[in-house]
Amino acid sequence: MGGKILIVEDDAVTRRALEVRLRASGYDTVMASDGIMALQVAQKEKPDLILLDLGLPGGDGLSVIARFKQLTLLSSIPIIVFTGRDAVHWKERVLEAGAIAFLPKPIDNEALLAAIRSQLPGGGPDDPRQKAKKKIMIVDDDADIRLALSIRLKANGYEIALAADSASAMTIYVKEKPDLIILDLGLPGGDGFLLMERLKKNPLLEHAPIIVLSAWEASVNEERALRAGAAAFFQKPENNEALLAAVQKALNETPVSPSRSDPEKA
Repeated sequence: MGGKILIVEDDAVTRRALEVRLRASGYDTVMASDGIMALQVAQKEKPDLILLDLGLPGGDGLSVIARFKQLTLLSSIPIIVFTGRDAVHWKERVLEAGAIAFLPKPIDNEALLAAIRSQLPGGGPDDPRQKAKKKIMIVDDDADIRLALSIRLKANGYEIALAADSASAMTIYVKEKPDLIILDLGLPGGDGFLLMERLKKNPLLEHAPIIVLSAWEASVNEERALRAGAAAFFQKPENNEALLAAVQKALNETPVSPSRSDPEKA
């Protein structure tokens, strides 16, 4: 792991999104939903860095920063503030209070990781100073699905290559050399089963694991896909966490697991 990060955010969806993003980048995470809990968790878990929202129940982020700075054992922990509040009115106040960075919502993934790495130079597994990112090729004729998967996977530290049909998928596969393929079955110019067969039969290719993601009925097609060499089969609409776990397993990566300190999961 690249270090332990305390996420202080009252919105459970935002907490979970940050948790997934940071764990995929090699960091351990602990959670708090308000300022009082943040102090308790920090004293117990001793995080290396704190991500702090400003709009918190029972006292905003500025009062939380002030409290941290008053406590000898916590005063040196770097704090990155992220907020939907106007930077013109809040950025200077936040930095004067002792935060090391101010990031507006919605959070830019690269800006967030850059700010974290400036304080935790050990980085994570997707830190370019450590090793190259894994590349995933998404093969799906639905542009909206390609875009949604791209955003989700990029947020988890992966590079993306895209193809909309079987013919272009072969060309892009040879050019991009992806580490994994997420494959729809219903494709123009030959279905996903035909593409899998073509890939497996080509002795000149290094065969990346394939995860099938399709609207085709699982009861009819899952066993056939697994026999054809797929690492996993998901029927649309997919479960995001299950798909990410399958990707990490196929790439032999450490899986993202729920944080033990998230009050929503207690």
